[in-house]
Amino acid sequence: MLLHNNNAPGHTSHVAMVAVHECTFKLLSQPPYFTDFAPSDFQLSRYLRESLHGHALEGDYAIIMTINEQIEEQDRNFFSEGIKALQQRWEKCVDL
Repeated sequence: MLLHNNNAPGHTSHVAMVAVHECTFKLLSQPPYFTDFAPSDFQLSRYLRESLHGHALEGDYAIIMTINEQIEEQDRNFFSEGIKALQQRWEKCVDL
């Protein structure tokens, strides 16, 4: 089994590394940070940036409500296609 974790201290601690090796997982090295690897950055944040561009929102509540409305308007395909595109992008980066 392959394990892809990040470089967070909890994931790279001695205890965590021992557990990974005891489970005989193969650990994939952490690639340099690319926003394309984070589903929220890759799909949702880009969509929100584009759809909210030019709108003036006043206060935290207005921002939260507007983002929630934007998310709720999306159908399930929006999110599943975003994850599929993330996988394709990740595979492309690994191949390169």
